[in-house]
Amino acid sequence: MTAAAAAQGGGAVFARMGRNLVWLLGGRGFQAVASLVYLGVAARALGPAGFGLFSLILAYGQAIANVAQLQSWQTVIRYGMIHLAKGRRDRLARLLGFTTLLDIVGALLGAAAAVLAVPLVAAWLDWNPAQQQHAAWFGVALLLSIGATPTGMLRLVDRFELIAYVQAVGPSVRLAGSLVAWATGGGIELFLAAWAAAALAQHAATWAAALALTPLPIALGRRQWHRANRENAGIWRFMLTTNAAGTLGLLTEQLGTLAVGGVAGAAAAGGYRIAARIARALARPIQIAARIVYPEMARLHAGADLATLDHVMARVSRYALGLAAAVILIGVAGGPWLIMLLAGRDYGFAQGLLSILAVGVAIDLSGFALEPRLVAHGRAGAVLRIRLAGAALFAFLLAVLLPLFGAIAAASATVAASLLMRVWMGREAGALQSR
Repeated sequence: MTAAAAAQGGGAVFARMGRNLVWLLGGRGFQAVASLVYLGVAARALGPAGFGLFSLILAYGQAIANVAQLQSWQTVIRYGMIHLAKGRRDRLARLLGFTTLLDIVGALLGAAAAVLAVPLVAAWLDWNPAQQQHAAWFGVALLLSIGATPTGMLRLVDRFELIAYVQAVGPSVRLAGSLVAWATGGGIELFLAAWAAAALAQHAATWAAALALTPLPIALGRRQWHRANRENAGIWRFMLTTNAAGTLGLLTEQLGTLAVGGVAGAAAAGGYRIAARIARALARPIQIAARIVYPEMARLHAGADLATLDHVMARVSRYALGLAAAVILIGVAGGPWLIMLLAGRDYGFAQGLLSILAVGVAIDLSGFALEPRLVAHGRAGAVLRIRLAGAALFAFLLAVLLPLFGAIAAASATVAASLLMRVWMGREAGALQSR
């Protein structure tokens, strides 16, 4: 393919990506703003110590959810695009049944783990029996709301406007619940109930949209499951590697919060979570874009349009560098104001954490298209190796530095791990282009 043809094909891809980005930015933009508001409400209502305990229970449930939830939306897109391109709707139906069943099994196993692991975590965090009970039931509620197959179905057919609508359900319920808890003087229990209800409501809304408003069939049953296993070569390896890589990518904030809580106390953990959430909110638009990039790369790869794929990758990477620089500027220069506005004077100690974490987020953003490209090329194993190396470096630095420097060590370890993974993924993606 000529450069002109690749540019023309890239233009069509960017037009479709732009349309989808508008929808997701609308939904996720509301979600980002709402998340900061209800987190600020909880921080002000509960105070540093109470909010710290609340953050630790959240981090516990989310950590288990990250491990138990298979990244099934990636599998739906990776294999579903191939079946759609070949007109094999029967195989697509069996694929969706396959991932749905695995989502259900993962949710049930995760819920059991959330209950059984509470005593182990309680010993590290000094939770009393009542706090252990809160962590257990919140973990069960959160785990029963996991499962990414319906999200993958909506992305597969470019129904990003539906994703925007359903993803507004959770933040709306959470925001309303947190305001009620604040107005009535509710404690940690009421805030946890709002978070759990929001997760369950959004999961139900996503499934309702996927089943009622997309033309995609789902074939369930043991025979269908076995056929899907045979028809999608390498599906187990792909699912396990993408799940492990996704889990490692999501666990940093939760494990960092739990580690800080165990060493420096609940109040320090609450400050760390506030800073981490603000840093992630600054990066939200780019994280949204990454979820749009992956289906497009999978589509181009399924169609063997590698020239257009290279063109899209180069253009996206240029945008990412500029936006990463903006995140550093906002996080460092505006960090004190953001902390004060969101959580109040009691959390001023988190300002330095935000500056450091913003740098780590910016490093991630500068190469946000690298992982989707590697996964679309079937290089999920390389992504997993890189994520494992980053997690190992993070854990090592955390163990060595946390007792000496407290929460600052956790933020610095995040930056170091992000830098290692960014450089390594860049090299792997560069090797794809040179082939």
